[in-house]
This record gives sequence, C-alpha cells and structure tokens, in this order.
Amino acid sequence: MLDEQALLIAIPIRHLRSALESSGETTVLPAGGPGDLDSTAHGTSVLVMTTDDGDADLPAATWAATFVRRVPYAPGSPWPDGVPSSWTEEHAAPQPDASGPDDDAPGTHDDSGDDGEDDWEDDDEDDDEDDLAGPQSFLEIAGLRPLPRDEWLFANELVGKQARGGRSFRPRVPTMVAMPD
Repeated sequence: MLDEQALLIAIPIRHLRSALESSGETTVLPAGGPGDLDSTAHGTSVLVMTTDDGDADLPAATWAATFVRRVPYAPGSPWPDGVPSSWTEEHAAPQPDASGPDDDAPGTHDDSGDDGEDDWEDDDEDDDEDDLAGPQSFLEIAGLRPLPRDEWLFANELVGKQARGGRSFRPRVPTMVAMPD
C-alpha cells in the first residue's frame, strides 16, 4: 500500500473555472481556515471537490493540482495576488479598521446599564459557519485541471465513514487524506 497523501479542499466551481482563465502558471485559491496547510509539503497533490454545481454536484474530488505553498496573509490586508477574479468580485477587499472595535458588535462589552455592573452581550448563535474556521487562508497551486471521469475520487474513498459524518462530505478547511490503493 502506498502511503501517499493528498490535500483535499472544496471550492465553488466558478472560481476554478475563473482560475483556469488566468494566464499565470500558478493560481492562489481561498482555503477557508488553515486546516493542514502548514504541514503540507511543496509538490503534494491537491484534490478539489467542487461546490455550487447545481444538479451535477458530486461528493467527489473532480479536479486536481499540485501544492506550491501556503500564501502568507494577515487579516485586513489586501487579497493576495493571483486569487481568481470571480472570488475577488464576490468578496470586497478588506478595509483596515482604524476606529477600533464596533461598540454594537456581538460579544462586545457594554457597561451602560444603570445597575453599575458590567454586562456582556451574547454572541449571535447564528454566526456564519465560515467564521468558525478562523481567518481566511490561501494556498498557491500549479497545474490546476479537471480530472477525467475515470480518475474522480469519491469522498468514501478518501475519508472514513466516521470522519464524513454522513453520506456526503465537504472539507471546510484543507485536510490531508490518504490516497486510495
């Protein structure tokens, strides 16, 4: 048995198609949170599960690439160069916040009550799931390509049943997986 591993990510197919249209040898993809990016070696295979594919949405890695590196990114900085234009069009460029925290933001301190005690507002329980993964991370890849149908790798081949948590699986952050025999 080969002990080869691959980095599994999920991304909307429109961003993959946009990345193919760019003229660069490499492209930078948003990864959600960092996941296993820091432990991924240069040259590792990247398997991509597409999302937002309508009726053709499959729980399988249908695209592939080669990992180049994790792209350094500090929250509030401009998006890294090389991110697909479709992604930057959908996500406004970050604006540095020089005014400090928003006093009305969930989870902020409020001592305006007349009882003399400090009150804390509760965080909104319906926070966007993307916020749970932490700040946005990016990875640089080379050789992005759709896989021929006979090379697709389904979630049940890549991730154990317990880790999948059900019939379908989409990694929320980059996840190392063992390649099947």
